[in-house]
Amino acid sequence: MRRIPHKKITKNAKTFGVLLLIATTIVILGLGVRLFIIAGNKSVDGHNLTKATREAFMGKQNIIASRGKIFDSDGQVLAENTTVYNMYAILNKNQKDTDGKPLYVTDKAKVARELSKVINLKEKEIYKRLSSKQFQVEFGTAGKNLTISQHNKIEKMKLSGISFTSHQARTYPNDQMASHLIGNVNMVEGSSGQSTISGIMGIEASENKLLSGKNGIKSYQGQKTDSSKSVKNGDDVYLTLDSSLQTTLETRMDTFVKATKPTAAVAVLMEAKTGRIVAATQRPNFNPNDKSDTPTVWSNLLDQGAFEPGSTMKGITLAAAIDTGKWQPNATFQSGTYLIDGKEVTDSFGDDQGQMTYREGFWRSSNVAFAKTEQKIGAQTWKNYLEKFKFLQSTQSGLNGEEAGSISFSYAIDQANTAFGQAIRVTPLQMIQAYSAIANNGKEIRPYFIDKIVNSSTGEIVKQGKTTTVGHPIKASTAKQVRKYMIDVVNKSDGTAKEFDLSDYGYQIAAKTGTAQISENGQYSQTYKDAIHSVMVLAPEKNPKYIFYMAVKQPSKLPDGDIQPTMSKLFKPLMLQALNDSDSAVKSKTTKQTVPNVVGQSISSAKSTMTKAGFRVAVVGSKGKITSQSLLANQKSLTNQLVILTAKGNTYMPNMIGWSLVDAQTFANKIGFKLTWKGSGFISGQSIAENQLIVKSSVVSIALKEKE
Repeated sequence: MRRIPHKKITKNAKTFGVLLLIATTIVILGLGVRLFIIAGNKSVDGHNLTKATREAFMGKQNIIASRGKIFDSDGQVLAENTTVYNMYAILNKNQKDTDGKPLYVTDKAKVARELSKVINLKEKEIYKRLSSKQFQVEFGTAGKNLTISQHNKIEKMKLSGISFTSHQARTYPNDQMASHLIGNVNMVEGSSGQSTISGIMGIEASENKLLSGKNGIKSYQGQKTDSSKSVKNGDDVYLTLDSSLQTTLETRMDTFVKATKPTAAVAVLMEAKTGRIVAATQRPNFNPNDKSDTPTVWSNLLDQGAFEPGSTMKGITLAAAIDTGKWQPNATFQSGTYLIDGKEVTDSFGDDQGQMTYREGFWRSSNVAFAKTEQKIGAQTWKNYLEKFKFLQSTQSGLNGEEAGSISFSYAIDQANTAFGQAIRVTPLQMIQAYSAIANNGKEIRPYFIDKIVNSSTGEIVKQGKTTTVGHPIKASTAKQVRKYMIDVVNKSDGTAKEFDLSDYGYQIAAKTGTAQISENGQYSQTYKDAIHSVMVLAPEKNPKYIFYMAVKQPSKLPDGDIQPTMSKLFKPLMLQALNDSDSAVKSKTTKQTVPNVVGQSISSAKSTMTKAGFRVAVVGSKGKITSQSLLANQKSLTNQLVILTAKGNTYMPNMIGWSLVDAQTFANKIGFKLTWKGSGFISGQSIAENQLIVKSSVVSIALKEKE
């Protein structure tokens, strides 16, 4: 092999080295220039390196706003936030911690036994789930939305393989109480993947925006906060509900529904002068804490699901007739059946009962009387009054989805039917709003549920509930006359609302009942049970403080032979509690006054004892000892209430000036004389003077006048 000379190799190496050095120098100079340009401009290929560097060390954290609470008028919590947990079990045996400790279920029998003590799932079913070949398993609805208490109990058991995920939730401390009004929520997943609470019905839905607040954002760079958008927690909502009255209503409604088994029922109590709803409930209801409750019962009967009201509408027809001068209370009509274009209008009290006055037709609730009255008013005028009373439009009380109602008014028979509450569909809130004009001497008041909405951080009032006058559909004199005729419905022996009488407790009320046949497939039901039964009450009559309305659909049981006696067992304790606890003029210290026992005492001694105890006294008889007293001994009763004492001998007329009509009627019924009256309010004059002999054949006329 030929060898290359050593000198030639050395020369080539030197040449290569020089070229390599030159190339390296050029590359280094190019990189240097490039870095100099980048350092000066802080960008490369159009990308801002400063921004990219900041973003590499910067992050964002969403701060979820806390949902506002819902309170009653006294500040008791009706809805608030809580944390709930979803439980799952890891079954894969490869899951261990860094120390090799199992993170999976190691003792299925023990876990099944212990969990069955806390969640609503049988031990056998839990064990079956734990025997799955899956990576992990859940426990259905029994393992979801566990309370803090349930979570803590399970945590204390230290069960291997059992884990939880937590999330924010809504809790309702009073369960079903006013559930349709307060409402409910569900979880909505946002674009960031985080879930938030959103209202789906009731106040939770109608005030969802203010309750929700606004989420915040925290931006940070490395370990240092760079900037932030403040979180705005939700506002707190205070309702007009009085928890004491609401509790009474809920308890009585439970008893009522158990006794009568209706398909639906609704009851509401409103302050007549303000429009504040102080108690409201319905059946069926639901427990918002129980997510398994079916949504089909979630319609709000207060303002949705309008229905034909029946004869409670006659109070509105009466108002229109009086206001237009078409009401003739002493004129007579033929009861029973009335034909309009070949269509029958029939009276609910049965066959033809002869001629009766229109006034009697009102207290006995004659459909014929009011079909004829509508015709006297005139169809268009009557329709105008329905609109003046704000029917066929939402009350705008503050709930979403409120119905306007509807009417059939094309034919004469339909027009007549609306006068007694058929062929027109209304909501309970519309009925209460309309009757507020009768209670308030012509001024119609909108019902409302929200007392105020308050900033939860500052206490500032964001929204204030208020009394709103929506119209003046009738004159003051008209309203007063309507209430007078509504007294008949309560006080007459054949009045349809006599079961609701509160005269034994010192209150005269005005009322109207209703029974509406249910229309299906164009035909009205013919049975008493297959109907909607209702009652409207203004209490007290002379200056109403409260309006009560109740409607019951298709009761399957009538334990008292009729629906009214059972309804009155709900109404009486609620209304008496409202009147006696009210801060208005009807509040009385007398509710704590004990009635003394005067039976066996002389007349003079008994009168003295009762007077000193704070009661007014009237005596039937004039000699001997007291044999009975109208108020039971040792019961609590109203101060200044009339007590009728019974003895032997003749009876002499007492001084009735200042008495209520109820007092006079009670005294007249005790003796048996006939009582007639004019006006309304309290007795200002009597036809038989004080201390004159009074017997069963006597006729006593009294004049009534409102107190100034």
